[in-house]
Amino acid sequence: MEKDILIVIKSAPFRNLNYYEGLRTAAGLWDHTVKILWTGKGVFGSLNMVDNTLTKKFLADLPDIDIEMYVDEVALKENGFSEDDLVDEVEIADKEKISDLIEGAEASLVF
Repeated sequence: MEKDILIVIKSAPFRNLNYYEGLRTAAGLWDHTVKILWTGKGVFGSLNMVDNTLTKKFLADLPDIDIEMYVDEVALKENGFSEDDLVDEVEIADKEKISDLIEGAEASLVF
């Protein structure tokens, strides 16, 4: 049975492999409705200037399998970045959108 799953990535991509594992998990859940939310220091993983050697394929393919990707607007600004700094297909999520994502998820996985 298909479930609505939210993958929350709050780990910075340069500290451990949690960021990579979050994207890998999202790709592996292709038979569910999956959304990704970058928040906290995890927003660094949504930036187009970060080394994405390990994650380039995931970031390119996730939209093709209907996985929506969002970044926390407040966390993005707190870390000094803007929408122009994001990889393709990532949308800005305000507090209301984040609340909707969390409330709409049947399961959440935090990385």
